Amino acid sequence: LTGLEMWLLLAAALILGATGADSHGGLFNPASDAGRGYGVGFVVPQGLGLKGCSSVKGRLQLRCPMGGQAWGSEPRLAAAGRRNPLESLSMVKVTPVTLGEKETSEDGATRVKLYDTTLRDGAQGEGISLSCDDKLRIARRLHTFGADYIEGGWPGSNPKDAEFFTRARTELPAAAWDKVAAFGSTRYKGLKVEEDKQVQMLVDSGARVITLVGKSWDLHVDEVLETTREENLAMIRDTVEYLKGMGREVMLDAEHFYDGYAANPDYAMQSLGAAVEAGVDWLVLCDTNGGTLPWQIEQVTKQVQTTYPETKIGIHCHNDQGMAVSNSIAAVRGGASVIQGTVNGFGERTGNANLMSIFPTLCIEMNQDGLSDASLAQLTTLSRYVDEQANQPNHIRQAFVGSTQNKARECFPGGGYRDMARKRIDPERIGNARSSNTMTQTLSRGGDIEDARLKDNKLMTSLKKYSTEDEIQKVYLQTMETVKQLERRGYFFEGADASVDLMLRRSLPGYRPPFDTLEYHVNSVSSDASQYKDTSTSQATIKLRVGQEVVQRFVLKELRKLGDIAADAASLASIGVGSTDGQVLLEVAEGNGPVNALAKALVKALLPLFPSLEFVELRDYKVRILDNDAATAAIPRVLIEFQDTQLGTRWTTASADANIISASFNALVDGVEYHIEHRNRAQEDEAFM
Repeated sequence: LTGLEMWLLLAAALILGATGADSHGGLFNPASDAGRGYGVGFVVPQGLGLKGCSSVKGRLQLRCPMGGQAWGSEPRLAAAGRRNPLESLSMVKVTPVTLGEKETSEDGATRVKLYDTTLRDGAQGEGISLSCDDKLRIARRLHTFGADYIEGGWPGSNPKDAEFFTRARTELPAAAWDKVAAFGSTRYKGLKVEEDKQVQMLVDSGARVITLVGKSWDLHVDEVLETTREENLAMIRDTVEYLKGMGREVMLDAEHFYDGYAANPDYAMQSLGAAVEAGVDWLVLCDTNGGTLPWQIEQVTKQVQTTYPETKIGIHCHNDQGMAVSNSIAAVRGGASVIQGTVNGFGERTGNANLMSIFPTLCIEMNQDGLSDASLAQLTTLSRYVDEQANQPNHIRQAFVGSTQNKARECFPGGGYRDMARKRIDPERIGNARSSNTMTQTLSRGGDIEDARLKDNKLMTSLKKYSTEDEIQKVYLQTMETVKQLERRGYFFEGADASVDLMLRRSLPGYRPPFDTLEYHVNSVSSDASQYKDTSTSQATIKLRVGQEVVQRFVLKELRKLGDIAADAASLASIGVGSTDGQVLLEVAEGNGPVNALAKALVKALLPLFPSLEFVELRDYKVRILDNDAATAAIPRVLIEFQDTQLGTRWTTASADANIISASFNALVDGVEYHIEHRNRAQEDEAFM
């Protein structure tokens, strides 16, 4: 390039900047615009000496003044049919520049809060059924993740939701319970709010936060509620005022608000005004039909914020047009500061707004204050954990948290740093660069499996009796790599830490399992061929071998109970202390199904040696198909949750096998072995020290 050509190129760039000028003033200002958005770099000869620009190693840095976007991607240019004239020039390269201060609204709005409604709205999705235990587990995980609000359900609608609130008060940590919101509706038409049983159940739930659904579309008032519009406003006003008098934080979910605003904006705003008059804390604008477009969402939300500037605004979107994520973000641009949505977009019809896509977009792409870096790093594990609890397949192509998110082919031979052109974000920021299992969160933050180290001191201490620390670290890396390989094949271990724990222990040279399975078989018999009559029974036979060390520990423990060892030692001869191979145990048990029969036989055989098994219960049993396309040849994956009813501890195991009975039995064995290892052996080690 000659000096003249360079000057012409620079002039064209500056003219383009002035034409697309925004609030930054149009031209590059090194003092005020440094560190914002993107820059455009021109390769220039050293010493050209262009004023107002900086040259680093022959590269001229020029600020693109269009709200942090590179030239050619500005929406206004695209809308006008204008193409960036610099795109065809090979010497022009778009280079990222460090972002500046966090984006906030003009009124300095605080961070965007996360309101999760997976336990209610998400549970309405087709094929999703959450037990009360499932909901409590998910609530605990959402709390750990950093959710601001956790909608537990509608206590007045069904016994399961009522049970959730009863148990959540005592079973959830106090900080988690403080986040739980109860969902319900405004009082019934023509009824005093104090006499409305549904409203009273909201109060009795004990939840600090109550979310009310109220009608804002005159069509629904006229045709669904079949009451006067004035009465609907009174229903909203009375209920909010009553609950505020009870000291609750109250949100109004203005149902079908955007449709109502399009049909009758005056009445839609009046419905909000009734709540504001009563002291509502949040006005949540609902795109219940999922048919509003992002720019409409932003415009109307901004109008609501302008009309009620002292009241906080929220957004609740459904995904009928695939716009729920975009609409939620548009609402934030319009002034919303709480987003209601679900993990993985679960919900009725086509789902709700997917929080797994919304918050990384806000926090990473828009630099909006929402979730902490620590919370973002748990995003992928949360997504997969909720999938497992809901017994849903993990969608590998899901934005941000899908397992194929970072599997781009190389752009250039050799890949390397040049392939960053194919990556949207650093996957480590959202926890998608390593295995999904929560046990692997002890990995180093570097992201590479080779650099990982076991950081859990308590776990390390329990493993040192089997090997040296260096050997444990080596085996740990091998185990984590095995987990990652299995997860690539669909064998996700999210929520099954007990199986991963045993995988690690079994790889250590000094570990010996407390028992080995020699053989087992199970028969099921039905006295009636009718499909809907519960007349079948199963019988399981199981043959185990317990190690010599286990037998000796048992003998010593029993001898210590005896006052006169010599007199009673003969009664222990049948245990076979002298056998070098340990003791063979054979037991039979009946159950109401093959898994139940196997579980009973397993515990029955081991109970004399490990009495604490008396307190072990199976709390949950889930089966999911890993490869749906294989039809009847598909491989099922079994997930079993156990509980020690004496200590209150819980653990979960997983197994996959073409034979569902084998998969179930392997998960049972893992669960029992984990209990013995973590309770019995720990207690025995203390007793024999």
